[in-house]
Amino acid sequence: MDLIKESLLKSAAVTALVLLVGILVGLQADDAREGYIEGQLRESNLQTQTFIVTQNYLEGSGINYCSIVEDRIPDISSENREIGQNLQSFSSKSISNEKEYTNLRREYYLSQLRLYNVISEYKNRCNQDTKLIFFFFDSSTESKRQGAALSKYYKEVDNSTYIFSYNLETKNSEILDMLKTDFEVQNGPAIVVNGNQTYRRYVPYGQLPEAINGTLE
Repeated sequence: MDLIKESLLKSAAVTALVLLVGILVGLQADDAREGYIEGQLRESNLQTQTFIVTQNYLEGSGINYCSIVEDRIPDISSENREIGQNLQSFSSKSISNEKEYTNLRREYYLSQLRLYNVISEYKNRCNQDTKLIFFFFDSSTESKRQGAALSKYYKEVDNSTYIFSYNLETKNSEILDMLKTDFEVQNGPAIVVNGNQTYRRYVPYGQLPEAINGTLE
């Protein structure tokens, strides 16, 4: 009987040790992920701020504003999209720092709106037919389907369409609250094209061209 108890105690101790190691490894992984995203956000914010300063400077300069902006926007937009994907992926794997990821999302949403304004200014000043899309989503199946459809559209049809994604379940985001009020969005999925065409429902991939061009009923 003593041997059985001793064996059980050893087994329990090993299990506890394995769990502890797992938790410590998870915490280290959380810190690494947060640090990586923070670095990405700093770089993205720096590039966007540089872009804004350059934009203001070029208003009074003879340098061709449109050609300079056109060359830089795709890279900044691609980096911004990658940050959003990492935030969504990493936060689902976090075991301890949901508050930190929420704060990172809030900072990211601010960065997204700043970039949206920059591209919108470029669209208007340079008479470009650029499409700007706000995509609002939650944890629903239809939101996941909408995200997949938009990603496919971007990759296969038009990668000059810029998509700005917002998780409706993010708390304490002034930017998100403002956009939800402005576009009267409460549940996902919803997409807003160029700030004036809102679809508060799932739009299948085959209908996205019509939706984005403003011809979908």
